[in-house]
Amino acid sequence: MNSNKINSKITYNSLLYLDLISYNQNCTVSYIADSLNIARSSVTIKINELEKLCLVVKNQSEHDKRVYYLSVSDLVANIFEKDNNSLMNAAKEIETKFSQHEIEVYFEMLDIFLKHFKNENCNIEINDEKANNNDN
Repeated sequence: MNSNKINSKITYNSLLYLDLISYNQNCTVSYIADSLNIARSSVTIKINELEKLCLVVKNQSEHDKRVYYLSVSDLVANIFEKDNNSLMNAAKEIETKFSQHEIEVYFEMLDIFLKHFKNENCNIEINDEKANNNDN
């Protein structure tokens, strides 16, 4: 989603949250916290910010009043839909302009980039003890 369509101050993390919410029915703060492996309190702060910007809607569960389900606002849903339509139109044009073989070769090239990116980044090890000591 192009963040300029909503607010130029929307961060990558905000877009990540909106994406998670939009693709998960009955999404909750706990679900996001578990998915991103971050503190529930951090997610709550971010969701409250997004709610104030009218990008997220909270709906209280009818069965458990402690639970709030999250959904994206109509504005965000419309932007996601338009962006998805743009991607689908681009994919259709690619399918008409290029042969199946050319498309397969392109995907093979992307796989090579991905393989090298994964291999080089998997060799990075972080010593949690040293990282924690450096934070103090």
